[in-house]
Amino acid sequence: MNSEKTTTTFTGSWKLYASLGAILFVGTFGIHGIVLAFSCTICFAIGFIVVVLKRSQENVRLMKEEFAKVAEEHRFPHGIQDFVSNRERFTDKSMYEQTHSMSKSSLVDPILEEVLGLVMRDFMDTWYTELSDDQLFKESLKRTARRSISRLSHAMQKVDWVPLLTHDIMDDCASHLRLYRKAKERCLSRKEGERTEEDLESDFFDLELEMEKTYCRDLVSTTPQYENAYLHDICDILLYLLMPSEDFRSRPLRFILREIIIRKVIMPLLDQFSDPDYLNHIIVWLLSSVSLGTDDFITMVELSKSCHELEALLEALQEEMCAIRGRDSGGEEATIGKQQLGSLEHLESIIKRRMTRLSTCSDYSSPREGSILKDDGSGSPLIQLPIVVVLTNSQAVRYFIEFLSANGGQSYIDCYLAIEGFKVSVEHQLRGLSNGETIDSEVYETIKEAAVFMYHQYLSQEAVTRVCIDDAIINKFLATMRNDESYDQWFEQIQNEIMNVLNTDERFYPAFKKDSAYIDMLSSLGILGEEYESGTDEDNGSQSSRSVDMSHSSSFNFLPSSSSTHSLSGEPTMSINVETLGIGQQGKQTFALYNVRVTKKNGTNSSSWNVIRRYSDFHTLHALIVAKFPHLASISFPGKKTFNNLDQGFLERRTLALNHYMTALVNPNVLKATPELESVVLDFLSQKQYVGSREGLHKKVMNAMFDGVKAFGSAVTAVPDLALNQVFDGVTKGVNGLNRAANQVLMKDSADNIPLRVLMLFVDEVFMRGETQFFRRQLTAVMRQFVNATLGSSINRKIVDLVEWLTSEEQVAQYVLAFRNSMWPGGQLGPEVPERPRGIAMVTRIFARAMMLSALPEQLRMLMGATTTNNGVLTVFEALQNRRLNRRLLYVLLERLLLTVFPENRFDRILPQLHKKSPRVMMS
Repeated sequence: MNSEKTTTTFTGSWKLYASLGAILFVGTFGIHGIVLAFSCTICFAIGFIVVVLKRSQENVRLMKEEFAKVAEEHRFPHGIQDFVSNRERFTDKSMYEQTHSMSKSSLVDPILEEVLGLVMRDFMDTWYTELSDDQLFKESLKRTARRSISRLSHAMQKVDWVPLLTHDIMDDCASHLRLYRKAKERCLSRKEGERTEEDLESDFFDLELEMEKTYCRDLVSTTPQYENAYLHDICDILLYLLMPSEDFRSRPLRFILREIIIRKVIMPLLDQFSDPDYLNHIIVWLLSSVSLGTDDFITMVELSKSCHELEALLEALQEEMCAIRGRDSGGEEATIGKQQLGSLEHLESIIKRRMTRLSTCSDYSSPREGSILKDDGSGSPLIQLPIVVVLTNSQAVRYFIEFLSANGGQSYIDCYLAIEGFKVSVEHQLRGLSNGETIDSEVYETIKEAAVFMYHQYLSQEAVTRVCIDDAIINKFLATMRNDESYDQWFEQIQNEIMNVLNTDERFYPAFKKDSAYIDMLSSLGILGEEYESGTDEDNGSQSSRSVDMSHSSSFNFLPSSSSTHSLSGEPTMSINVETLGIGQQGKQTFALYNVRVTKKNGTNSSSWNVIRRYSDFHTLHALIVAKFPHLASISFPGKKTFNNLDQGFLERRTLALNHYMTALVNPNVLKATPELESVVLDFLSQKQYVGSREGLHKKVMNAMFDGVKAFGSAVTAVPDLALNQVFDGVTKGVNGLNRAANQVLMKDSADNIPLRVLMLFVDEVFMRGETQFFRRQLTAVMRQFVNATLGSSINRKIVDLVEWLTSEEQVAQYVLAFRNSMWPGGQLGPEVPERPRGIAMVTRIFARAMMLSALPEQLRMLMGATTTNNGVLTVFEALQNRRLNRRLLYVLLERLLLTVFPENRFDRILPQLHKKSPRVMMS
């Protein structure tokens, strides 16, 4: 209260004193005093301003003089002056109005331009518009991108894609599979408790270092930080090679582009294509045209090593069974539904049985899938194969060879197979003689030299590897050879005697049938007895899955019978009679012609006509039917024969077989069960040139190659291993090679034969590792034989044409268009694809394996055997299920592409340097 009173008193006294002062001033000086005080104040202000201005001008003059002196004595860059003088170019749009061609193609450029605009809109505008509304920066980026893409396009147009796609990439993939297989073998050699996925990866990269010698890709495949640094280095090099020099010198621009390329392009692609589930989905999509065999699917279920897979499949199976029961409405649909439920219930029992096995034992440490380890002392019956079946089957004989090698019978089997090889060589030599490739004296000398060499190798008293047979048989052989009787009969009695010894001597074939190798042989051939096979299951009362499935594979009889020759319910019927018409010739090609007489009856009306067809037309029809109606594949069709296929007796047998085949196709029961079949058959029987259905190149090539196995299987699959090689080597030194005609076929350099090289590369790597040397040489000879004979050089031309078409201007435009539509469906950036449910991913794994197995031609599977085939498919599939190893393969392919596209930029030196930071390399 006192302070408030004091403040009020002070304010009031101040006003009082000011009023008194003003009154005293006016009273003392009057009005003149006021005017004088105001004038003095104005004069003071004006004087102060004048003095300050004058002093400032003086200081400015002095500073200019000083700056001028400094400017004369020192040199500075003229950047600011250039910037000022050229400031108009930062607002000049004329330099961006001209659009540079990126691919020099009128088809590709508009699509690339559209994609570039979409990229700028969705990956640039989202953050740049918040910084500035200047459009020239975006136009500058577009211009840089166009010029960079143009350089890349120019470099890629110089690439020879044929060796890259058919040689380099195939070698890289095969090397990856080889490393995985060896790493898996090394991992399996450890104790059960010491096996982990990390150990498998470690072994893989250890083996890669052994292969590459100086570098390893372990860090870039397993460490995200190093991978990021590696991609930054690669991207910097590519920007240096592709960007315009003036743009590359701009570090901010270069850094922005580098981050966009790495974060938005490269990393998402690597993540997607290294995802095992995505690869499984791709496999199923690529093989969607393959007919999935029921046996193959059940086989992959039985070989599954994951309970998660089986649980997901069982869940999907039960949902399907519930849906079928819900659709049960009686009548014919009810019957079909019951059949489907029966099949699904059978599959359900197989899945549950396999899950029970997995829950009671560890499959990772178990022997390889498909091998039978159970001793036959259980009393389960085994199929007893005659020895002639074993000796003539390429898959079975290798087990017998391994057994004889360990039990003192090596010389017998070597001699037997050498004789088989001699017969094949004689056939080739005689064929070369008939074609004029060799002369009669050469034929006689080379064949006799080979026979004499084999005599000294196996039959003479001085032979180290002599076979013990009756001397009278040997003397008869020598007499036959001196008399120049039929060449192919020289060793006939000797071979029969060797077979008799092998069959009757208790040390050989009788002992082999009691050995576990015999059981493995039967398992590989897929002909184990039902009781024995079912005995391997925990549920001894269940039937073999394969036998049960076969009982449901067909609901009608394919063979004609007396009850099926008449129409059902008065429906039209057809009868077909195939006759041999004669021998035709087109150019140098000779072939048999068949007259097909067709009679079609419809009640009281009937019509008939004749159609002339070649065997190749029948074969095309059969291939089309098998492709469209897989359940009709069991109808017997006569296979191809390469040699003596115009023999009268053979033509009669083939004609009879074709009659049975065509009669089975037009069986009313078959036509009723397969409605679409009739149109296919009628197209074949119409009086026009038959072309069948146009197939893709892949299917044509594979069908042509593997159909040849039927023809060569019986004649060439008995090519001997060590014995025949010794024969060839010995005679080659003396007479310049046994069987020159055969050598021209069998020993032809296959480096330029694209399908043979690729086929042998993957078959050898996937299926034949660990097999006997005999089997490897045998299969190699067979494949070289039928590829050269059935395909020749024309398939190379087709492959080259295919690669050229795939890299043509039109196809590149389609690739870019497909990329645009997938990334921007409807013109808008597509949403992120959600991760697929785990159950669907697990089921996809089983389907991918099954379809890979079904895609293998039946003839190749017969040659390789069931066990080898299954293990090969599983190895390839498992190699794709490791994300880090998939990433490593992608980097291998990326580096291969860089080496090919930029051959003069020393990537072969740069890339190893980038990988040398690996601890494995530093420790080696």
